[in-house]
Amino acid sequence: MKTNVCLFGIIAFVMMAVAAPRTWTLQTGKTIDGDFVSSGTTMLVVKTSGTNYLIKLADLSTNDLAYVAKIKADQKQAQLDAEVKQMATAGMIELSAKLIKNFPEKVRNQQKGWMDVTFNRLSTAHVTFPDMQLGLDVTDKNDEDFYKCVIFKQLNRPDENTQPVPNPLATWALGLMPGDKIRLIGHCYPDTASGDFDVNSTFDSAGFLVEKIEVIETAAEKKAREQAADNF
Repeated sequence: MKTNVCLFGIIAFVMMAVAAPRTWTLQTGKTIDGDFVSSGTTMLVVKTSGTNYLIKLADLSTNDLAYVAKIKADQKQAQLDAEVKQMATAGMIELSAKLIKNFPEKVRNQQKGWMDVTFNRLSTAHVTFPDMQLGLDVTDKNDEDFYKCVIFKQLNRPDENTQPVPNPLATWALGLMPGDKIRLIGHCYPDTASGDFDVNSTFDSAGFLVEKIEVIETAAEKKAREQAADNF
């Protein structure tokens, strides 16, 4: 409980820090004084004298667009940092291509963890069972490529007598674009010809079985943020 309160406090602090009063300038030259509340893909919400107002992002000045992009990036980073603390408390570790490829003894027993990576493409070239698995080619935070992130295309039902069902994560992964920054959460597995996923397996190399994907920043968002920053 203390951890949850602490992490909530971190996020709340960042929210308060970025929600300072501001004079917003529209492309028409009109100005609006108000506090930042939230921002979606097309609209900005600001609070003036206790009332929320909607402003189209397309109507904002270049400087204000850059300001909104920075706020959203700061808020997202605070959420990601809070999640890292929670995962570490639960015994998970941050993984990397070097750790998984060169030190399999450190990730035995299906070590749970996460990887922050840049997505390159979907491929079945490096998976053991291409009919059953979808491979993600990614580049980790250290700029090292890794080809052994896999997602099962189907999930088994609790009742062994029923047919497997499509894995929604695999379907969702089909929408990833090259350059998207994502967080992969899952566990390591023995990369063997037999595809043995036994928790007690002894193995000389490992892969990473993805159980959850979170978007850190899409390639499109990165491009828009960089363009706004250049014009700031």
